[in-house]
Amino acid sequence: MAIESYLDLVTSQHRDKEKFIRWLSAVLEKADDAENVASSIPNAFHIENAVGAQLNILGDLVGRSRYLPFQLADGTSPILDDHNYRVALKAKIAQNQWDGTLPQIYELWSDLFPEARLRIKDNQDMTMKATIRGELGLQSIELVTLGYILPKPSGVQLNIAWESELDRVDSIGISVTLRDTVVLACGAPID
Repeated sequence: MAIESYLDLVTSQHRDKEKFIRWLSAVLEKADDAENVASSIPNAFHIENAVGAQLNILGDLVGRSRYLPFQLADGTSPILDDHNYRVALKAKIAQNQWDGTLPQIYELWSDLFPEARLRIKDNQDMTMKATIRGELGLQSIELVTLGYILPKPSGVQLNIAWESELDRVDSIGISVTLRDTVVLACGAPID
């Protein structure tokens, strides 16, 4: 709101009254400041711009907590940082709007993890296999393996396999099965 347009509406009788114009300007500036703050609120709570407490409020609205119900494998805090929490929130929103098709899962994946590739195979026996290739951080890996990222139909078993390009040839990848419980099998060094 520009106050000049309102000051231009002052009649000629009061336009030359300096005290009145100062008083009116002060009132209009307060209203202008309030309007500017009110108009900035939606942008501050946009999922791409929100940080800290704003993300927590979005999480409450979406139904996903910043606090993971498990301890991370490396012993770090189970509280998600803003980046990973934003990923978890976007995934939850996408899961809530998922139409049940594989193309939409691929679209979700490419939005969340553009540096990693996903390949899903529907085995037509109430199981699916998701193969992930690329680097993800530890928190992102944990989110994927515990079902926070990939949507799946109810009652369908989702098996997740990780493929990685190794600098060394003495390791085996990770394979995870998601159903009602999570089984995480980590590779061991080969002698």
